[in-house]
Amino acid sequence: MKRLFLTAACLVLTAAAPPPMQGERLEAGATYFVLKMDGQENGRLWRVLRKTELNGRRVWDIVFHLKLVGREVRAHYVVDRASLLPIMMDGTRGRDRSDRNWERIRLRYDARRIWGTRESSSGSKTISVALNGPTWDGHLLGVMLAALPLAEGGRYTLPTWQYDGGKKQITAEVVGDIVASYDGKPAWLVEAGDDPSDRVRYEIARSPRAERGYKKDLHAPGCVTIWETSEAVLHVSRLETGR
Repeated sequence: MKRLFLTAACLVLTAAAPPPMQGERLEAGATYFVLKMDGQENGRLWRVLRKTELNGRRVWDIVFHLKLVGREVRAHYVVDRASLLPIMMDGTRGRDRSDRNWERIRLRYDARRIWGTRESSSGSKTISVALNGPTWDGHLLGVMLAALPLAEGGRYTLPTWQYDGGKKQITAEVVGDIVASYDGKPAWLVEAGDDPSDRVRYEIARSPRAERGYKKDLHAPGCVTIWETSEAVLHVSRLETGR
């Protein structure tokens, strides 16, 4: 069963300031996703959320491992457990420096700036970005949406930054709800993006709150989807990576 909402002014939660995150409500554990393009499998993603502490601060330790055909990405984030504001990130693309697309990214965040380095096979660049207020990492958008106080007709604004995309103002809107085919449990449908004509539709489980997957290029013939699967992580490590 699916319901789509017509967003009326009286139903919209408009946030001049960033909305309060509810990161504590997220559930720790591993989730596995399958990436498809035009209906054909193109990759696998393994994501782990773990509760821990950093210098006495309650945090989420988040690990991503993405394998595509001819490409591999690993990323490790540490974010505040309640607000999900980033504290540090380390990531790599490619297996080693001989890879044409090899990159290594090291980032640190505080309330005023982001700094770090981005290395590639052609050299190293220093990153230094000034911040004007709370800013989330755009690569964690699905996790962030799951931590929002989602409600029927809700609309939320999230300032984000990505090392490969810069600053973006993300608007997220609850456009419907659904009984998920994956497990028969209710979920929110949330469309998010910085361009109203090019949004991504996420499915966010209501309880426990979690990202189940998303669809990209909603209005294009070649739809991209990445969706949760119950298959074990062993399948991720066996995925063919050579083109």
